[in-house]
Amino acid sequence: MIGMDASHTQQMAAQALDRLMAEVEAGHSGQLKAYLAMLARFYRYSWGNVLLIGVQFPAAQQVAGYRAWQRLGRQVRQGEKAIRILAPIVRRKELDDQDTVVAFRSASVFDVSQTEGKRLPTFAEIRGDPGLCLDRLKALVARKGIKLSYSGGLGPADGLSGGGQIVLRSGLDAAAEFSVLAHELAHEMLHRKEQGTPESRTVRETEAEAVAFIVCQAIGMESGSASSDYVQLYQGKKETLVASLERIQRAGAEIIADILPVTPAPTTANPPSPPSGRERPAEAA
Repeated sequence: MIGMDASHTQQMAAQALDRLMAEVEAGHSGQLKAYLAMLARFYRYSWGNVLLIGVQFPAAQQVAGYRAWQRLGRQVRQGEKAIRILAPIVRRKELDDQDTVVAFRSASVFDVSQTEGKRLPTFAEIRGDPGLCLDRLKALVARKGIKLSYSGGLGPADGLSGGGQIVLRSGLDAAAEFSVLAHELAHEMLHRKEQGTPESRTVRETEAEAVAFIVCQAIGMESGSASSDYVQLYQGKKETLVASLERIQRAGAEIIADILPVTPAPTTANPPSPPSGRERPAEAA
């Protein structure tokens, strides 16, 4: 179920996806790379809402709802135009006590550049050295039950993974180790057990490179995969690209949420008054 206002927002998202597809079909990877960089900044949002943010406010860096900014001591400036996204409304099932999405509503968020007031806390930017994030990434690998080891005999590869094991080349510098480990962890998360794993090895490798790219971007580190040709995610069908973007966003968001040293600010939309019954608005998807 989608309301009229939400239907307009969904139509905007569909048009944005069509434009992205046109760029990809023309062999232009720049727009897709810019979109992946936005996934790093807005990892809490669904890939579709990131697309909506990007098409309405390409320079967006940090977004939140009107009242969320007020809680942070900032005020949206008068006359600023809201960025429209889609937020789910969920209903709690009585039997299993789980939430189910029953509808979508259009919600408003604003970029930090549209606000003024109290200075926000930030984490130190990392350039060339992942610092403690490398240790956090290794800890995440361990918690997932994946064995990490090092070897000098990997041939031309910097890393290999399979069967719940990751092997990295011995002697990599910290930045390269972080990027390669993120790449191999993406394989373990996306391509070992999940149904719908792409048959194409090129697509699987490009998905892993994209995950490594957005994870490195999220901590402020340049990734060795920044020059990858992400157009290779496209195999002639819109559905194929969409499926890859969903997998990339899901894996990247999980890793980023676990390793970021500080979360600068909440990025959820300002929810409306709760509907009647057991329905309630959820965070922006």
